[in-house]
Amino acid sequence: MIVSRSGIPPAAWPGGRHAIVTPRTADDALTGHAGSSRTLRLAVEWPACGVVVVRIGGEVDLSTVPRLAELIRQRLTAAALRSVVLDLSEVTFASSAAVELLLHVQRRAEHRGIRLFVVPGEGALLRLLTITQLREQFVCRATAAEAVAEARR
Repeated sequence: MIVSRSGIPPAAWPGGRHAIVTPRTADDALTGHAGSSRTLRLAVEWPACGVVVVRIGGEVDLSTVPRLAELIRQRLTAAALRSVVLDLSEVTFASSAAVELLLHVQRRAEHRGIRLFVVPGEGALLRLLTITQLREQFVCRATAAEAVAEARR
């Protein structure tokens, strides 16, 4: 795999030519999504019997989707599960891979008879769902607490 730093002019590369550079370290300055956290944060809660909340923060892209997909798949296979709340309100960046993940999760939930609630927040994911005109595809709620309250009914 070739890893390069974007935002560095070719003249600044070693030898002044195109070069393969090492992956980023914690000391490197970020050149991507300004002010965002590159760390994927996950938390799972069971606020009520049969209801699970999966909280996701950070960047959801091609590199983080496999881990998210596995975590959510494990939750969807729980025997006594009635509802899943995906709280994505802390997502700082969402690529098209995030939309693909949501559509896949929705299909699996429907297949198992599990209600899926999505909490897109006011940031990156809401913008992506709005731009792609997919917001209406999902049962979206403003907060995880609102989604959990509805899931308990």
